[in-house]
Amino acid sequence: MDNKQARAAASKARKEARRAIRRNLAAESTGTAAALGLSVTAVDVGASKTNGNRPLPAPPQGLPLDSCTICLFYQYKEPAWKTKEHKAALNKVTELATFYKVTGRGRCAPEGLNCTLTANPNDIRAFCYALREWDPAFNETDFKLEDGVPIKNQFRTFTLRKVNELVGYALDGIKAPSLNRHSGKHLEAPDYHKQMQQKDTVIIDVRNAYESDIGRFQPPKGGAVLLDPQMRTSQDFPKWLNAPATKEKLKNKTVMMYCTGGIRCERATALLNQITDAEEAFETKGVVMVRGGIERYLKTFPEGGFWKGKNYLFDKRMEQTPLLKSPQGLDADVKSNCCLCETPHASYRGQHKCSKILPSSRLPCSVPVIVCDKCQGIATDDPHTLACPLCVKGYQTPDTAPDLVGQKRKLGVIVRGGQDLVTGQRLVRQSEKESQRLFVGKLPLTITASKLRQAFGDAKIEIIQWIVDHDTHAFYGSAFCQMESVEDAKKAQVLGAIQIPSRKKGRQTARVAFAPLRDNETWPLASCREKEYPPMG
Repeated sequence: MDNKQARAAASKARKEARRAIRRNLAAESTGTAAALGLSVTAVDVGASKTNGNRPLPAPPQGLPLDSCTICLFYQYKEPAWKTKEHKAALNKVTELATFYKVTGRGRCAPEGLNCTLTANPNDIRAFCYALREWDPAFNETDFKLEDGVPIKNQFRTFTLRKVNELVGYALDGIKAPSLNRHSGKHLEAPDYHKQMQQKDTVIIDVRNAYESDIGRFQPPKGGAVLLDPQMRTSQDFPKWLNAPATKEKLKNKTVMMYCTGGIRCERATALLNQITDAEEAFETKGVVMVRGGIERYLKTFPEGGFWKGKNYLFDKRMEQTPLLKSPQGLDADVKSNCCLCETPHASYRGQHKCSKILPSSRLPCSVPVIVCDKCQGIATDDPHTLACPLCVKGYQTPDTAPDLVGQKRKLGVIVRGGQDLVTGQRLVRQSEKESQRLFVGKLPLTITASKLRQAFGDAKIEIIQWIVDHDTHAFYGSAFCQMESVEDAKKAQVLGAIQIPSRKKGRQTARVAFAPLRDNETWPLASCREKEYPPMG
């Protein structure tokens, strides 16, 4: 059989499989609606199903010519891609996107791929099938497709960023909890809906606080209790989860988690399960997440179900609302306000951010804030007046992160010899790691000694040495920091990363690591003098 015949046979098989799926879903939808006490039109069981390990749904007939299809997906890899495999993945995904005229943006890390893409209906599906053909791991991927999206929401170009972590939990590398061993259970939207009605259940919104402000689940009375971690960034989540007060609320409860599309819940549920496995006195009755996130739940329950408000999106659509919910119903759901005039408002427009300084880092908060249409001019002219709800009430994130490496050692995820089964990396022995000198990398070229000291907070720096190229003597974004004590070095290194103000990005993440002296090395030299600005060559 030649390639043309093989493609035709595969296409025919996919069509037959789709027909069988539609027949089964029709029967299942009737039973599910009756079990939930809802009309058949109030539940779309088909929308709750993953597209993993089955043919993608065919494009609907009669789509407008001035429309496109948007595709959201993620796929974790465990064990993680090695350096050469990671580079090959970046090149292959970019090659396929170019070939199939796909635009959008994505993040490619050793631990996997996360993308939001747009194209015409046939090209985007061809791209997804090409990913499956390239790497069988993508057969499991839930490619979430939405057809008929207005063409104004189509991305102009394709951008794929090389990153260390798909979600910014600061759990990259050897800190990453194992998904194979500890990931939570996926519940399809109807079962997730049922679970929200159960007692002895808590439901955690693992998104950032500014996302939760405009929309969240509201379980029925007597059902699950909603917990909001009040995160400025995802890096706050491990610290919140490790707080004794949080553990007390989760203890002996069924723990539900949700996020926009599911990717944040993968690591979040695995993190909680790792902690409970490692701590004998801390147990739950199980950890679950909604398959496909809020995105699939709202398509399954087009009247909204237990959802209130809007689902914040990170593409040009900006937000998602229940398809069949009336404008009056949406207005009644609004609980958020303009940060200036405090009138009810639930849309983020103008890219306005909180200007308050965080005591812990001495850096601007920079959380997006809601500004109504009437206040846009004031917010633009005087951005220093903008404050997010967390800063208004003076909320500070818990400051103690869990000992993730120690937990992985205890549970056998880091095996003898220091080999991590999640990433394949080797853990450096503690005696090799600890030092008073730190290496700081990925600094913006606009960094100054004052800004770097501020970013380290209460970890005190004795002297800073900018690292320069041997030939050009130009600074390339790295520095050595001699801390005032080993305890200060430990305090800074445990963060793994620090946030530095950047003109282009607002804030840039710089990596921190111990930099022990080599044998017979003397540092800092007596002639070393700290300079406020790094040399430019």
